[in-house]
Amino acid sequence: MTTKELYDAIICKPDLHSHPVLHDNILIWHLYKNAYVQAFCHDGDTSIDIIDNSIFSGSIMHWHPNEDDMISELYAFGKKGNMLVLKKSLFGTSVFYLGPAETFPITDRRSLHFGKKKWDGGQLVYLEQK
Repeated sequence: MTTKELYDAIICKPDLHSHPVLHDNILIWHLYKNAYVQAFCHDGDTSIDIIDNSIFSGSIMHWHPNEDDMISELYAFGKKGNMLVLKKSLFGTSVFYLGPAETFPITDRRSLHFGKKKWDGGQLVYLEQK
């Protein structure tokens, strides 16, 4: 699969929050207020990045999913109403929660003020769709 084929598959999905753009063989999706998703796919070489677009921009998280999982993972990011919560620690960053906002496991969202909360020796970063 190529990035163009990935792009074509994503834009056909229902209930998207917004649509990604294809630029220089990279899919770019501005989903969040302070971050965006970037994806690449070519002959089995895949990558997804979540990139901070604040003053200190850089990759928050980077991974290489299977080519078969690329569409479903990107769709989960872009489906309307979904939220992403990342867990940052000394050992790296991982997805803490990705799904509907109403089923988020922490009931007191006020504790996520400014998008961050201390959690189990790390920090949760809440990325809300813009």
